[in-house]
Amino acid sequence: MSPKTAANFMRFMAIVSFLSALLFATGAMNDPTGSLSQFLAIIIPGSEGVSAIANPESKVGFAIAGGVFAGFMVMLLLITAPAIERGDKAITRATVYALLIWYVIDSGASVAGGAPINAISNAIFLVLYLLPLLWVKETATASV
Repeated sequence: MSPKTAANFMRFMAIVSFLSALLFATGAMNDPTGSLSQFLAIIIPGSEGVSAIANPESKVGFAIAGGVFAGFMVMLLLITAPAIERGDKAITRATVYALLIWYVIDSGASVAGGAPINAISNAIFLVLYLLPLLWVKETATASV
């Protein structure tokens, strides 16, 4: 895939994921849209959604997770996507490492916490995030 196509794909993934991070952060407000409860019901069979964990500790956990994930997506949008387009191998390599660390920690904790389906969805997203980083064609003007 061309650097421009790869960068645009990364931008698309970052924007879609940013919106899902905002959805996750709504858990701090008792899930006003109901979407987070639906998500939890999918990844945790038998879950009662946000209402089952509507304590202050869980709310701050949702707020932190949503904020950190949103920030990570802004990094992909504003730093990584332009780096893909420029052929900046240092930033793209660092992003690959960051994504692998996210995947291992998030998925491992999800399995340990009884939500292995989240690890499966993480694997799908990991592949989608890695595609523009690993399948980009080399350019003659790539910087190191």
